[in-house]
Amino acid sequence: MKVAVPKHLEKLPYLKMMSESMPRLIQEIATRYEERFHVKFIKDVHLLVGIYGSNAFTYRQIIPEIAFCLEKLSSNELHQECIIAHEFGHALHNMLSDQEGMDWAGVDWNSPYTWLLQEGCAIHFSKQAVDAREDEYFAFEEDLEWLDFVQRNLTAIMSSFLEDMNTLSPTDIFREWFSINGGTKYGYTRLAYYIGYKLVEKLIKEYGEIGAVTIWQKEDYKELLHEMLGEIES
Repeated sequence: MKVAVPKHLEKLPYLKMMSESMPRLIQEIATRYEERFHVKFIKDVHLLVGIYGSNAFTYRQIIPEIAFCLEKLSSNELHQECIIAHEFGHALHNMLSDQEGMDWAGVDWNSPYTWLLQEGCAIHFSKQAVDAREDEYFAFEEDLEWLDFVQRNLTAIMSSFLEDMNTLSPTDIFREWFSINGGTKYGYTRLAYYIGYKLVEKLIKEYGEIGAVTIWQKEDYKELLHEMLGEIES
């Protein structure tokens, strides 16, 4: 808190700008999804100013509320659109799954396979809602260096990720591969987002869009995703 408050004061003009732009952009993105997928977003969206932790998150609900932490967001409206589309993509994923009769009791929420599917789906959907450059869908800002690294080194990254899946706890896997505060192994955070996206791309080719995003309905979905991970190519 002591560190965050002075930063807030410096960033206050941008926070005020985002307090005006974000509600408008949220409505625009929600409408695009609603028209394309015939859903209706009815849950609350929260605009917060935090202490430089997460940038955005969905609440732990089947049809979740969504929160955005303004102090962590880019002041660029396109980048705001990307992160809005990503978080609403998570909500859309759950809504489409629920429409397909999802048995939510069967989901292993603490499994990296579930996280891969969730992040891959969010990026897949966000690319349909926002016209941005490839790196911006993953970083929510300009970061061609991150994208270039993951694309050039995907084979080695996949090998390292699969090794960690066999040796680390879910908590440690999340911290290293999914968290905005991880990335100690390669110096780049959230590399699992790209792995998840490639996984969902492959699933869509195999099962179609709805079949892919609702694959976690299957009792053996983790085994199916594990098998599919071994087939991802750079």
